[in-house]
Amino acid sequence: MTDTAALPASPDELTPAWLTDALTRGGTLSTGARVIDCTPRPLGAGGGLMALVARIELEYAGQASGAPRTLIAKFPSPVADNRAVAETYDMYGREVRFYQTLAALTPLPHPSCHFAAQAADGSGFVLLLEDLGDRRPGDQVAGSGLAEAEVVIDALAAFHARHFGGGPGRLADWVTSHANAAQIAGMTGGFEFGWPRFVEMFGDTIPPGVRRWGERVGPATGAILGAMCSGPQVLTHGDCRLENMFFATRPDQPPFAIVDWQSITWSSPGQDLAYYLTQSVQLEVRRRHERDLLARYLDGLRRHGVRDYPADRLSEDYRRAALYLLDYAVVIAATLDLSNARGAAIARALATRACAALEDLDCGRLLPG
Repeated sequence: MTDTAALPASPDELTPAWLTDALTRGGTLSTGARVIDCTPRPLGAGGGLMALVARIELEYAGQASGAPRTLIAKFPSPVADNRAVAETYDMYGREVRFYQTLAALTPLPHPSCHFAAQAADGSGFVLLLEDLGDRRPGDQVAGSGLAEAEVVIDALAAFHARHFGGGPGRLADWVTSHANAAQIAGMTGGFEFGWPRFVEMFGDTIPPGVRRWGERVGPATGAILGAMCSGPQVLTHGDCRLENMFFATRPDQPPFAIVDWQSITWSSPGQDLAYYLTQSVQLEVRRRHERDLLARYLDGLRRHGVRDYPADRLSEDYRRAALYLLDYAVVIAATLDLSNARGAAIARALATRACAALEDLDCGRLLPG
């Protein structure tokens, strides 16, 4: 593997020589083939929040048949605050180690990895990933319809079933429980900062019942997470939202893939499910088909060998995860640049869907005390 002390910090620092070395060591290029030109292209809005992401166009010399003509390169965020958050939660290290060690064991479809390395001090990293630009990206504002939701639910069932009932230390000691001190402190503090702005900006989306008890969610995060992670655990993507998803545009493509494995963790099966269904699926689709989609997930678990997870436990895990994930909606909506039309639209969609789900599912009853 390439000397991690010499990792490039941005797309502009990539060179043909460095890429040749990285792709050769990663097994993508055969000996004698080489990169002779590399051109970075921005991905545009939504291309990365906690990391810097770019598309790289490549030209080769020698026997480079099968080598990608484009790939996605990922680096630490150039924004100091975002980079500090990522380093606090070991987001860069988790994603690098996922591709180095767990990707091959993970049935949830993801980009193939051509190279993954992290600097010894944890500050720098580089990922060279398959370019999914020929797939259809998910649209967080538009939300998922039923057909798209069924594809995601089937994929999550297969993913969760593979390591159902596991926990920290079972696969790798770096995959921690989601109910850890850093997560609890971060969400509690982020909620305290974000809730007043959330109410100010999106108060019209908050049902009266949720407005009465919503402010209690942040301070209760530790207790909610403790209860959420006290039952069966699964390997969890942790950032299971539509903006991270890609869907097939041709019959020869896999129907679904998900990117951004920076938040991989052990958690309740409800976490990935609730994050997707309550914040990424169109509101009326979720309301009309929620029970059927949860039953579809449970059937998927059973097809993959999980027999001891009853429907009532799934329902409780799902509702409790939806309650906890109000933290996510508040923190994201309160930190997005709302002067940007796209950021404002995403924030409003998250707020509307999350708060409606909390009311529909009567999640306030799960609050401690």
